Amino acid sequence: MKSKCIAILLMALSLSLIGCGEEAATINESEDLVTDSGTVQIEIEEVAPEENKVEESTVAKTRKPIRVAVVGSPATDILELADKALENTDYCIEIVKCDDFKSPNELVMNGDVIACLSENQVLLDSYNKIDDSDLIIAERIYVDPLAIFPGKIQKLNELTNNETIAIESGDVNVARALYLLEQKGIVSIKEGALYQATMEDVTSNPYNIKIEQVDLSAGWPDVNKYGLIISDYNRAVISGVDPATSIGEENRNSNIFDLFAVGLVVKSDDVDNPMLKTLSKAINSEEVEDAIKESFYKSVLDYK
Repeated sequence: MKSKCIAILLMALSLSLIGCGEEAATINESEDLVTDSGTVQIEIEEVAPEENKVEESTVAKTRKPIRVAVVGSPATDILELADKALENTDYCIEIVKCDDFKSPNELVMNGDVIACLSENQVLLDSYNKIDDSDLIIAERIYVDPLAIFPGKIQKLNELTNNETIAIESGDVNVARALYLLEQKGIVSIKEGALYQATMEDVTSNPYNIKIEQVDLSAGWPDVNKYGLIISDYNRAVISGVDPATSIGEENRNSNIFDLFAVGLVVKSDDVDNPMLKTLSKAINSEEVEDAIKESFYKSVLDYK
């Protein structure tokens, strides 16, 4: 009985292996199976080729996922376009969506994703310092310029004294907004303050403006309450505000863009990872770069 069981199991295994190949071989002869109690003959039925044929269109092509964490658009849109650029390759891009800006970095650190596209150099420096990590920006991809939108005031030359300007909450956003206001001649900032600048670093404030930090993710500020509103274009669009209504934006030739360009954040020892190189090639494809230039309300800029 034991010998017969072994023979049957081996026969089943033999039959299953026949069907694993793309084109199963046709067997039309008997085979002898030698066991410890003698020889057992196994008759294998011939399988007609048409019965074993699988339509090519039904066979799903398996692609290796390149996992990338993001926080909303335009990063999501860019990666979706990059995935299309990879559709005839062995790879695809799997987008992992996060609700906050800390989670993508943590996913990279834990090895759950190969990279994240949500961080600029300023915020990454802060994260690395607090979390004692060594994440780096492997490549800068795009810039979402900061712009000034009208509130009670419709033009910058109509600015009056003691107006309050609404900006996105966060220390880095204060510094960036102050540099934008400096570019427009509204304030002056102490030299060398850079992205750590606060109102205490303002050396000249002829209009005596005040800054109030608000949570722009909760909705657009009351235009009847604030003289001006400072936001990036993407947040404005999400809030239903036409980017064309902005009355001033960051100088596109400023080194501020180097600090605030959003890039692919990776672990330092992953820089030469072939998967990351494939991702970079897809993002830098002509199709994706053209789409960045023509889409996103023509406000998000290709860093190159």
